[in-house]
Amino acid sequence: MNQRKVKELLSIATSPRLLIGIFAVAFLIACSHPKKEDSHSYFGKIISDTYLVAQDSTDSWAQECLADFKRNDLIEEIFTLVYSGKLTPFDYFSGQPIKTSTLKQMEADKIFTRKDITKIQFEESWSWNKLTNTFQKQIISMTVAYEVYNVEGKSRGQKPIFKLIFKK
Repeated sequence: MNQRKVKELLSIATSPRLLIGIFAVAFLIACSHPKKEDSHSYFGKIISDTYLVAQDSTDSWAQECLADFKRNDLIEEIFTLVYSGKLTPFDYFSGQPIKTSTLKQMEADKIFTRKDITKIQFEESWSWNKLTNTFQKQIISMTVAYEVYNVEGKSRGQKPIFKLIFKK
């Protein structure tokens, strides 16, 4: 390439008009996209209890709602991830981490059994995406609980084993 053509290219590349044009196009593109916060309606957090088993064996609606749910698979997956160190369990009341050795000992001492786990409490963030017209739920945490019985064998409710925190 000869020297004259190189000078022409350099003068075009550094031309103030070209730079102004590039900035104008970039500005128009940036302004034409809706802002992320404008595209979502945020409704806040909600805490909800989800029973993993029907509380009443004669409740056909509860049976139908849980018909396709793989309860044992979920519980095994949670404990596998906790015991492998991929998820950190926290004490529900104190918020302090629980050692996996403590959980293993609780299972060995039959303080709880996995078959007694009947409820998960979810803390979720709810929002509506106006661009895609979709409702979104983001799980912040989940608490795993087992059924507690009185001396007559009747349920007294659930007791939390641990809480898993996914998003703060």
